[in-house]
Amino acid sequence: MSLILTFPQYMKTQGFTLKVSCSCVILAILFLYLISGCDRPTLTGVESDRIDTSQDTIQKSYQSEEPITKEFKNGLFVIIPLVEYEISGVVVGKETYASNWDGEVSPFDLALAWGKLAEPENNRYITYRQSHRWYHYQCKKGSPVDPSYIISHSSNNHIIPSNENIYRAIKTIKRKDRVVLKGFLVNLRGTVKDQTVARNTSLSRTDTGSGSCEILYVSYVRIDTRVYE
Repeated sequence: MSLILTFPQYMKTQGFTLKVSCSCVILAILFLYLISGCDRPTLTGVESDRIDTSQDTIQKSYQSEEPITKEFKNGLFVIIPLVEYEISGVVVGKETYASNWDGEVSPFDLALAWGKLAEPENNRYITYRQSHRWYHYQCKKGSPVDPSYIISHSSNNHIIPSNENIYRAIKTIKRKDRVVLKGFLVNLRGTVKDQTVARNTSLSRTDTGSGSCEILYVSYVRIDTRVYE
């Protein structure tokens, strides 16, 4: 049996189909929104002033009564705070890691620049690159800053989030964001599959090569005006 639709009937039928399709799309969007919302950090404060990236990092002595112990899927780790630390800078690189024990303990590397390096007009002279937990820069001819200044005003930070909200906040950070990170520079000791592992932080902004990266246990994140703790 064939079905013959008049033009008005056809429009009504198509309209019904369109409503059903729209409903499905809306439900799908809401589902995706809820999923993404579950992964969003919770805002804990707002700062109205502009982040000052012209200042050097702040490093203060710290006497810890006891280390921080955390258990991860890949093992038990002891986090030893050495100094209180605060850094304000522009994000010039970000890498995310998920494999092996170090990807679980320190899932992000943030390369930050401050001082003259944070000034937009100097971007065309300097390029930054990260790979395999290393950080590299390249300075072009005519740069207003020399390599020693770049070394002392940029750093690669191995980030250990202090909690889930800090993890989610750092996950949202993008290149060129202005950020403030506060916490501790730490040494790390752990046991993975009956093997002892260790990582030590740098405490200097002028060192280079192996061991010159900062291991930063982060308890405060500010991205532009948004604060997360």
